[in-house]
Amino acid sequence: MCIGMGVFVMHMAVFMITMRLTFHPQPMPPKPKPTFKMAEEIVPDLEGGGRIVNREFTVTTRLAPEGTYKGRPEKPVTE
Repeated sequence: MCIGMGVFVMHMAVFMITMRLTFHPQPMPPKPKPTFKMAEEIVPDLEGGGRIVNREFTVTTRLAPEGTYKGRPEKPVTE
C-alpha cells in the first residue's frame, strides 16, 4: 500500500510539474473605459456663510455600435 501510494504521488508530482511548465495563461482582456464620471465643485455662500456643493454626474452607455441608427430623413417618407 505504501509503495502504491508513493508511486501515485510521484506520478501526480510529475504531471503537475509538466503541466506547470507547458501551460501558458491567456493575457487579460483590456479593461473597458469607465462609463460613469463625477465632478464636484464647492462654492462658498457669501450671504449665508455656508457652502454650496454642485455635483455633476455623467453616464455614457452605448447599447449599439456606431452607425446602427440613422437620423431622420430630410423629407417625409409619405410625400
